Amino acid sequence: MKAKISTILRVFISGGLVAILLWSMRSHFPGIANTLSRTNIFIFSLAVLMFIFIVTIVSSRLKLLFVGEGIHIPLGRVIQLSFIGYFFNNFMPTAVGGDIVKAYYASKQTKETAKSFIAVFMDRFIGLFSFICIAAFALFISWKNLNNELKALILISTLCGIASFIIILNQAIAKFILKAFSKLKLWNIGQRLSKVYMAVHEYRNRKALIFAVIGISIICQSFYFSMIYLLARALGTDLRPTTVFLIMPIVSVISMLPSLGGLGIREGAIVALFGPFIGSDNAFSLSILLLATLLITSLVGAVIYISASQFKIKQSEISALDAYRVG
Repeated sequence: MKAKISTILRVFISGGLVAILLWSMRSHFPGIANTLSRTNIFIFSLAVLMFIFIVTIVSSRLKLLFVGEGIHIPLGRVIQLSFIGYFFNNFMPTAVGGDIVKAYYASKQTKETAKSFIAVFMDRFIGLFSFICIAAFALFISWKNLNNELKALILISTLCGIASFIIILNQAIAKFILKAFSKLKLWNIGQRLSKVYMAVHEYRNRKALIFAVIGISIICQSFYFSMIYLLARALGTDLRPTTVFLIMPIVSVISMLPSLGGLGIREGAIVALFGPFIGSDNAFSLSILLLATLLITSLVGAVIYISASQFKIKQSEISALDAYRVG
């Protein structure tokens, strides 16, 4: 029941936001169609190949975190799981997202359910933190060329990211949080939250692993933002690389809000944040090309999922998986 409600809510949010975006952009359709018709297919193809390469490389980040939790899955299998994750995020209208699939498969192979989900959570969390690091650096080198609203948005995001890292790793704060959790008796929520928090908090003793994972994340996110720049170039825009590195971290964080793989939220954020720089027509067209890139990559995951029986998830297992949702 919980899984069905979650699915309906996500469909409603994404569907509603897409409808609102299309309605607000209705007068721009001729210009958008003209912009998309002039897309440089060669550059677009390069961007798609770059994104597939990024998914392959970023899988090594999850592989390291699995090893850190004592879970040993071959890198090739982790890469397959990453592509399947995109397939579930973008094509499967269920409560089971890509993170859940990766964690479930790891737990099924190793019988280490908690450790599997913690590793996937840290993979997502550190990935988001690296987004913020890149945005902060781009802000530093582009400070004079930005308006105050964008400066404030990036600064707030940076401070929130740093605060989250401190909350997770600082020992004094951990004691306060665990004490607060202990007072939550209903349905053993406090006990469950304490177990998860302590498992994540243990990463304070794995500094070498954290720095290695952050390093991989920053490299992969830099490639990802470069891919976005290629998509913008495919449309013939004069978007500056530093603008992409400033805005895309914000778009990526916003896209984590409940929805179907970020659909609707991601496109709206791109139009709102990139529009002042390249115009609404180009910004909307950019969101379409990015969505197309994600869907093409998801098809790779679909082929892997359909052809490999070990990745199958039974419908009866979906509600149980939803209890472990990490993002």
